[in-house]
Amino acid sequence: MAELNLVRIGRLLKSQRMMLGLSIRDLSARSGVAAGTISQIETGKTSPNLVSIYSLCENLGFPISALFVEESDERINLIRKNERPSFTRNVSAGKEITESLITRGNSEMWGGIITMPPHTDSGAFYYHEGEEFAFILKGTLIFELEGHPVYELHSQDTLYYPNEIGHRWENRTDEEVQFMIVSTSEYKNEPPAE
Repeated sequence: MAELNLVRIGRLLKSQRMMLGLSIRDLSARSGVAAGTISQIETGKTSPNLVSIYSLCENLGFPISALFVEESDERINLIRKNERPSFTRNVSAGKEITESLITRGNSEMWGGIITMPPHTDSGAFYYHEGEEFAFILKGTLIFELEGHPVYELHSQDTLYYPNEIGHRWENRTDEEVQFMIVSTSEYKNEPPAE
């Protein structure tokens, strides 16, 4: 289990307090946490209890989760356009449907840009865990969610769906379609086996 970075927690709380123009006494009066305790928390000299930290964050309008986010460059992921790994997602009507990853790593989501040549489709319905969000970059895409009406999506349209619903897509036009997909499912290079 990782140790709490008490100095970082104290620094974040102090910075938020000062940004709001509050003295330690002001915050103490608002939160019910003793001024001496706030001072010790802000200097990293004491480990705050859950009730105190909750009250301080609530009164500072600061998300408590931000105190425990790892300070690590590994959580930030920049991928330049020319560095996107690309692969063939599948072949439809003898044409390759390609995907270029726009996010990757150990995050809880991944994203990709899918390029579909004219008159191609994604194949059979996919079923998996998580959620997905599709954003049409160019063209018109037919998006099917099993048991629901067919969606005709145009440039700048978005569609969100839980992945337990069978989903597939199709380019029925004479033009290339590009769309971005962001998913919280476990990333796989290939669609799940049927």
